[in-house]
Amino acid sequence: MDTSGARRTEGAKAGAGQGAAAADAGAPQVGETVNITPSALLLAKLEEVVRSSPVVDADKVGAIKAAVSAGAYPIDDQSVADNMIRLDRELLG
Repeated sequence: MDTSGARRTEGAKAGAGQGAAAADAGAPQVGETVNITPSALLLAKLEEVVRSSPVVDADKVGAIKAAVSAGAYPIDDQSVADNMIRLDRELLG
């Protein structure tokens, strides 16, 4: 969540009653630059990809439902157990 806008707004409100000099101190200066890290750019791109992806793959869900109903959906219990243990280790560190 980006709270920088809220902080700037708070600063502008506080400076409003202290005269023009105080208000100018919080204002952006001409020629200032903002550097965005490669990680931030990657996260922004990832967010864009996630937002454009469907929440559910309806075709895959339909195929699995049909296989389960027909009794033809194979379940590899060892693989399920291994993945549960792996996930637990990742979450607990």
